[in-house]
Amino acid sequence: MSICDVVDLLQAVSADEFNKVVLALVALIALVVGPIIQWRIAKRQAELQKSIAHRQAVDNISSKRQVWIDELRKDAAEYLTLMARLEELRRPPPDLSIEDQKLNFEEFAAANKRAFELGIRIKLRLNPTEKFHNEFVRLLGVLSDACADPPQNETHEQIALAKKNFAVARDNVVAHLQRILKEEWERVKKGDM
Repeated sequence: MSICDVVDLLQAVSADEFNKVVLALVALIALVVGPIIQWRIAKRQAELQKSIAHRQAVDNISSKRQVWIDELRKDAAEYLTLMARLEELRRPPPDLSIEDQKLNFEEFAAANKRAFELGIRIKLRLNPTEKFHNEFVRLLGVLSDACADPPQNETHEQIALAKKNFAVARDNVVAHLQRILKEEWERVKKGDM
């Protein structure tokens, strides 16, 4: 069929017949193309909804992880401050009055109780299946051991060694906690679940 044949055929068709053919073609195209377009739109909407739900879940987890980081940092800072104060209170000056000895003991008891509570809170925030967290718990134990009661008639050398051991143990706890917090912060930034 040539172009001339097509032109002759179109000239032979009346306007009313032409309109009916065009309407039938449009209806046929709509019948085939409409559902395909609707399916693609529905598919895109489902993917978008899935993406939005995933983003909301990630944001929720990241938000909770950030609260966990902040609370762990706050509790650890208070715990380390109390441990340092307990280390000082264990070695009061020998010339304290009875009243000052009583105040020293009361402060020691209150600080020891609070440090114990914070130590438990810190440990409960950690994941026992992560080696890095277990190492942190071990370092907390080393710090606690370094903050032990002094021996009777402690010498100046023993005092200096105890202070050095405490400082090293505290610095190890701080350094390890910084690595944990950095790792968790990186997970928050990436939006990891």
